[in-house]
Amino acid sequence: MRNFTLLSHQWKAATRSAAVSKSIGIKIFMGFIFFILFLELLGAGFYLGSNMAKHSEQPIADLLRYGFYFFLAILLTRYMLQKLPTLMVKPYLVLPIKKRKLVNFMLTKPLFNSLNILPISFVLALMLGLHQHMDASTFGVIVGSVIIGDLFVNYLSIYVKRVQIKHEYVFYVFLALIAGIFSLDYFAIIDVQAASSFVFMQVITQPLWLLAGIFLFAIAYYLNFQLLYRHFSLEDFGKADTNQKSSLENLSYLNRFGKIGTFALLELKMCVRNKRTRTMLFMTPLFLLYGMFFYTNPVYFEMKGFLIFVGLFISGGFMMSFGLYFFAWESGHFDLMLTANTTYKDYIKAKYFLMLSTSTIIYLLSTFYVAFGLEILYINSMCFLFNIGVNSLLLLYFATNNNKYMDLSKGSAFNYQGVGGRHFVLMIPLLVTPIFIYLPFGMMDQGNVGFALIGILGILGLLFREKMMDIITRRFIRKRYQMSEGFRNK
Repeated sequence: MRNFTLLSHQWKAATRSAAVSKSIGIKIFMGFIFFILFLELLGAGFYLGSNMAKHSEQPIADLLRYGFYFFLAILLTRYMLQKLPTLMVKPYLVLPIKKRKLVNFMLTKPLFNSLNILPISFVLALMLGLHQHMDASTFGVIVGSVIIGDLFVNYLSIYVKRVQIKHEYVFYVFLALIAGIFSLDYFAIIDVQAASSFVFMQVITQPLWLLAGIFLFAIAYYLNFQLLYRHFSLEDFGKADTNQKSSLENLSYLNRFGKIGTFALLELKMCVRNKRTRTMLFMTPLFLLYGMFFYTNPVYFEMKGFLIFVGLFISGGFMMSFGLYFFAWESGHFDLMLTANTTYKDYIKAKYFLMLSTSTIIYLLSTFYVAFGLEILYINSMCFLFNIGVNSLLLLYFATNNNKYMDLSKGSAFNYQGVGGRHFVLMIPLLVTPIFIYLPFGMMDQGNVGFALIGILGILGLLFREKMMDIITRRFIRKRYQMSEGFRNK
């Protein structure tokens, strides 16, 4: 009965919140996007199933070759998009409710997430396209495998995200494992597809193997339960060990660069110490690996314009996702920044050099893409120059238009506080302008000239950055009170 009471409390908290009326438009829009995605997955699943039924001699065996990657895609999607299940436990701690009951209730919340519909819907549509090649038993085993595997992946992603809050290195270990699996398969060291087909065929021929999946799900649930039970207070996940030195103390040498270095150090501390910025910071390695989704497919090498988009995103993905909200990140103490004894230009230049250094590090790490050809390195180099010479300055200029408050204590997944439609619109010129510069030369079969022009524009931006900084500073001074007023409206 208490579970229903807790559920009732959650419903009332969600419907009676003062923020409900403010976010109803965004929720309707996201519901519409989710519905469109749902329909696209149904169509894609049925199309793939029908296509395999026509062109494959053993469609079920061929389908199962991608079973492992299917669950890996679910894991990455849940990790990036799904919110951690939470419960405001403080009011219940003084009531005669067992902690075990509260933890179990919190762990049942992921079972009612809307993302759960997508994998099973896709598989059902896929099975519909292959209905002539399977019997009822095979259908039931595959659907059961998807449900059990999705449950395991769901709670595994939740566990990794919770542990990551306390131990940040877990994210990089998690990312390294996934990258290692892809690398082993790509370089034919281990045939992951063959292993996937073998494992799932064993499950189909011996359905009792589903018990192994249930056992894995039980382990994932138990790990989450033990983690929450031992660290039930919010402080356990919100603060690191007080005896542990911050790694940012090793960066104190930035203060030697004067006020610009001091501001840059403050920006780094903000990134690491706040949940929303830290989540975005952890996504940086994903931008670095963005090229692996495309460079491994020879088809994209004929689409030079698209390769420019990929190159821009590799070295500028973090810059673009972070830079449009540069001043909004500090909305909680923006008034203090306005009264500080410093020049606004130093304040803005610190943000610029943060983007410059981050993009440079990512670019240098991305030079391993030369393994896919010198042309890839050439395109990425020109895109890098354009990012640091043009896009970085445009981001600072556009960031002065933002006057919406942002709460950095909340995660970034499905969190649209401080985000408006204009932010997505402003991303268009950053990504599309270099492609338009290249297109005329590409149509004349002079693609290298187009790439060079993109890089030259970046170099010109670097040469005239002081002049551009003056323009951005004057615009910031004109809009600073409007921004400050907007940031106070929480």
